[in-house]
Amino acid sequence: MNIVEISVLLGHEQLATTMRYLDISTDDQIKAMATLEDENDSRVSAKWKNNNNGSLKSLVARQ
Repeated sequence: MNIVEISVLLGHEQLATTMRYLDISTDDQIKAMATLEDENDSRVSAKWKNNNNGSLKSLVARQ
């Protein structure tokens, strides 16, 4: 995926906005990754149930 496609997906009007996020240091990347929560560390229980067996059709089917 190229930078223009990413910019469109993010809804940025200017490519420069997307480019701003590409100029980050390795330290900044490490800090950002450290803030992410591992699924095993989650303290909030899921409020949904997956009853669709992984099928998109069963997920959107009306009953």
